[in-house]
Amino acid sequence: MRDSSSFFWKSVLISTASVFVLNGCGATAPAKNGPDPYDKYYGQPNAQSRDVADSAFQHGDIVVNPSAPRTYVVQKGDTLWGIARKFLNTPWYWPEVWDKNQRIQNPHLIYPGDVLTLDYVDGASGGKLTPRIRIERGGREGQPISSLIPFMAWPRVLDEATIDNAPYIIASQDDHYLITEGERIYVRNLRNVHEGSRCAIFHKNKPLLDPQTGALLGYEVTYAGYSRVERPGDPATATVLDLKREAKRGDRLLTPTDETRDMNMPIQSPNFKVRGDVVALFDAEAVSGSYMIATINKGLRDNIRVGHTLGVYAQGRNVSDPYKREKNRTGAVLPVNVGLPPEKVANMVVYKVTDKVSYGLILDATRETRIGDKIGNP
Repeated sequence: MRDSSSFFWKSVLISTASVFVLNGCGATAPAKNGPDPYDKYYGQPNAQSRDVADSAFQHGDIVVNPSAPRTYVVQKGDTLWGIARKFLNTPWYWPEVWDKNQRIQNPHLIYPGDVLTLDYVDGASGGKLTPRIRIERGGREGQPISSLIPFMAWPRVLDEATIDNAPYIIASQDDHYLITEGERIYVRNLRNVHEGSRCAIFHKNKPLLDPQTGALLGYEVTYAGYSRVERPGDPATATVLDLKREAKRGDRLLTPTDETRDMNMPIQSPNFKVRGDVVALFDAEAVSGSYMIATINKGLRDNIRVGHTLGVYAQGRNVSDPYKREKNRTGAVLPVNVGLPPEKVANMVVYKVTDKVSYGLILDATRETRIGDKIGNP
């Protein structure tokens, strides 16, 4: 897991421009009783994007990028999202444009060296031409590309039982309270691991509550680094590696699970209505840009699946009308407040799903994503 984590940080290009949070104008909050008056702004299943330029070629809900190449050779380091973006303004419809009448029917099992060709074929009705992507197998260099594999990370929200049952550090070799990189540690309850196994070191942080219901979603956890098992047992002996934050006695360990089956799931738009909230941001205090990770309060119980593309929407602000005035209960004349509608600020591809929460990679951000932003259909 050390390699994938390192690859995540090295492969992501994050803008160095400073991001400021502007205060002073409150967000428009929907009425707690009754329907949300802004619901229609949060996307609908299979709804055509409102952000499409007039020059784009539109085929139903599928919007072709006007600068799309006729052919493209897949490169090392490509992601499925990036390739879909080259051809489509609505990249979550990638599975829909994939020509299934070819030997390679999975639209995500493509390799560096493969050649993708954009053609137009007769549609099912009215003789309309619809876009289709065909593939010619190239040299099959390396592994198949994926939307998700460069960004896989440890879960950021764990339930109390998982935390309480996790292995924990009982001491370091030199009995330091704060443990340094390269130091030996001794771990209790570390079961079913072999010599050389890597485990993440974490500690429990604040509880995470659903903003709509107040229900406990789990606890945020902070990761300090990794450890390598040198000698299994109880206590087991391990060495601290890749320390990013301080580790200490009592910190817990998380053993890796095999999630490779999810790494190449195809991107797709949910065919049902999705409404949720951004409840946490990965390694960010309040804001997040492209290629950062957000946690949302929807999961398996809400039919969210790996590969789902969702829209991230900033809630509208309340602003004062420069001309309209009205009296309040005390007789004072004040400006009239007007609620601005929500606006879409990013897309998010879900890469990990638990029962109550899901994690998504922020993409195509036009401004910062914030805790409290809304989640809807793309």
